[in-house]
Amino acid sequence: MIEEKVKSYFKRFPELRILFFFDENSENLEEVQNLNLKDIQIEYWENNPFSLKCKLTDDLRETKVLFYLPLPMPTTKEMYQDFPLMGLLLANKELQLDNVGAFMEDYDLQRHQKALVTQYMSELKYAGVQEVCKPILNAGNFQEATLQKGLLSAFLKFKNIEPWSIQVAKLLTLANHSDRSELQRVINKITQLNFENEVIRHIKEVTGETMQKVNKEGLLEVSRSIIYNKLTQTIPFAKSNDPYAKFKITDTTQLTRLNQMLQEVDRNTSIKASFDSLLEFVSNDIKGEKLIEVYGDEAEFAEFNTEMIWAVLNKVQAHMASAPAEIIKKIELISLQSSIDTGVKIALKYVVQIAKMQMRINAIASYILDTPEEYIQVYTSEWYKIDTSYRRAVAIYKNLDVAEIPAQINLEKLHEELNTTYERHTDVLNREWLKCLNHFNFDYAKINAPKQYDFYNTEIVPTDVKTVVIVSDALRYEAAYELLSEMHSDSKNTAEMRYMLASIPSKTNVGMAQLLPGKDKIFNNGDIISDGISISGTENRTKILQTQNKEAQAYQYADIDGLNQTAKREIFKKPVVYIYHDVIDSTGDKKPSERRTFDAVKDTINELKLFIKLLHGSYNVAKVIITADHGFLYNDREIEDKSLEQLPSIDVTQSHNRYYLTIDKSLRDLGYSIPLKATTVFKDDLHVTVPFSVNRYRKQGVGHQFVHCGASLQELIVPLIESSRKREVVTKKVAPMIINKGALKVVSNILKLNLLQEQEVSRTHKDRILSIGLYNNITLVSNEEQVVLNFTSEAPSERMVRVELLLAAEAANEAFLKLKIFDSEDKLNPLIEERIQNNTLIQTDF
Repeated sequence: MIEEKVKSYFKRFPELRILFFFDENSENLEEVQNLNLKDIQIEYWENNPFSLKCKLTDDLRETKVLFYLPLPMPTTKEMYQDFPLMGLLLANKELQLDNVGAFMEDYDLQRHQKALVTQYMSELKYAGVQEVCKPILNAGNFQEATLQKGLLSAFLKFKNIEPWSIQVAKLLTLANHSDRSELQRVINKITQLNFENEVIRHIKEVTGETMQKVNKEGLLEVSRSIIYNKLTQTIPFAKSNDPYAKFKITDTTQLTRLNQMLQEVDRNTSIKASFDSLLEFVSNDIKGEKLIEVYGDEAEFAEFNTEMIWAVLNKVQAHMASAPAEIIKKIELISLQSSIDTGVKIALKYVVQIAKMQMRINAIASYILDTPEEYIQVYTSEWYKIDTSYRRAVAIYKNLDVAEIPAQINLEKLHEELNTTYERHTDVLNREWLKCLNHFNFDYAKINAPKQYDFYNTEIVPTDVKTVVIVSDALRYEAAYELLSEMHSDSKNTAEMRYMLASIPSKTNVGMAQLLPGKDKIFNNGDIISDGISISGTENRTKILQTQNKEAQAYQYADIDGLNQTAKREIFKKPVVYIYHDVIDSTGDKKPSERRTFDAVKDTINELKLFIKLLHGSYNVAKVIITADHGFLYNDREIEDKSLEQLPSIDVTQSHNRYYLTIDKSLRDLGYSIPLKATTVFKDDLHVTVPFSVNRYRKQGVGHQFVHCGASLQELIVPLIESSRKREVVTKKVAPMIINKGALKVVSNILKLNLLQEQEVSRTHKDRILSIGLYNNITLVSNEEQVVLNFTSEAPSERMVRVELLLAAEAANEAFLKLKIFDSEDKLNPLIEERIQNNTLIQTDF
């Protein structure tokens, strides 16, 4: 064995000249004497250091030598000093017969490090461990503390040496591991190598929790402490009735370290999922409902976990009508957290929309106004938002995972109250609106508002640019406003919205007729004729358009949607093109599908947004006008038959669930009978009767949840969006604003701030990308967050975003820092520069 090792040394180290072999008890003397080494001379120590030194340095200076010494190997400073051939020893190598020695040779470790190698050789012998520990397997870094850190990384199956924070987090997750043997394997290794106390010390440093032994229950207890302090760290002291008070960390240094770990885990994709799963598991022991009970839902918790959120919702659901503004504020601040489960977020959005609808209804001082113009003005500026909130609430409700929502959240009652409140609002609003219209004899000519029947003359005739008119069937005003907001996300789009007053009855063929040119329009018992041409079908509508412009054309959206780009370009070369788009009405106006009305609204908004962008960008259309034939009413529950009004049995020439036509004026007690010519351009001597408010007539074979043809504001106020596109991006961008400016502080190494996007993205303001960070003078000392401000909502509460900045360890002792917020396209000139007090002031590197 010795012969092979000697040859191996000289082969591995070609420059090696003298190989020292210390054999204190002369155990290997006989084997050395019998060695047959070609080109290697054997020399023996005979207590003649001077003569040997001369021989080795002079006579044998060109010879490779195995130098046998029946002496102990120098291992201490004194032994090195006493050894007479120390210079030669340091310049050459020692023959190592054991694994420890070979390991030291492989990694050029020093003699005084042998004891450490010996202590941990049982694990260092493995190639996998050596691969992980490679960065510290050298004389400069080979120390017990770094070695233990590297070994634990290997035991935890990391590929590299990880910080203690990450290792502690991974060790904690093993307590929640389905395979218990995995945790026991790691525990066995650290106890066998006798550094369990070192691991416990680092667990204490990272989490603040003291352990006596590393075991499953102890690790779960540490995890409970983490989740408790993660939630409550912004509450200074634990209350006496807090059952989890023993976990409370009040030391800012310790909280900083805990937050560092949480931040580092959040960025570590290899353990984030398992760590989140662990915290979710121990959340069952730290009852969120109990925390809300002890501290109240007004307490400034650092975070709200799922159970706490349900507890808050349980408390606020009874106050929806009386305190909606406070509920909105509370829930939207909770919603700013980034770690909320998707199902919980949906539930929060649902409650917020209910509260917003209620808040807007509560803000109505009176439904009684003096003139139709006042009703139209208030509806188009404020009251339409009630319809939007109702629509959004219903749409969200249909996506709620009811099975995941605890029983104490009475969803059925919430939704019932939502519908009851909305139905009462639409009933009272439209009852008063119709009273007002009746006072003015429904005479549109005397109402100072844009009329749908003037559309062609006021919007198309004066234009001298290529124009596409999109008529989206039943696109009511509030839905069009959402479409407008979505269009504003195109940085080159400049769109604005107006309104028109549709005719009564607010039915499709009437609205379509009013939007077309023509001097002489006849209702003709529903088969409407314009200047002698029927308005039915796109072929006839093209003929009507061409009476004014020979190149004009009408198309169904469905017919052109599947055409290739070349064919579409040809179509949109024409000076005037009408596109008839039908998604909402074709869905809502059928009883089997009327429940999907609000889904159809969403689909319409998405479809038209993309189509309009294509018209401007790909087909070079200068102006796009989006409007509708009528709006609609929708209630998200079955209308009971007893609530339906009876149609008259005689003298009705045409009827539906929201109107009927008669030759003579109807004398019904529950409705208004209006001359057809009062609200239209038709000359027919007919009367249209509509209910006093939002009631429906009993009509077989049709739905009653989605309706139109009546005279409610929701049916009659139709949108008119005019969209154009500039060649250059609109330069004015939305501005950010810090909420609670001046009160921001770095606490436990973290700065949390809420930003408000001051203006919604609109025709005049476009989106902006921010770069946000903490700075010490000009040096970035935190993570840099990128935030996109592209919110289109009118409501400020829907334009907020949460930002969290983690202060770097090297800046932890800076008393003041600068929060800088830049436009990402200009990193020299901050939009906001705020002096921030650092309440951490500790050295966080441990």
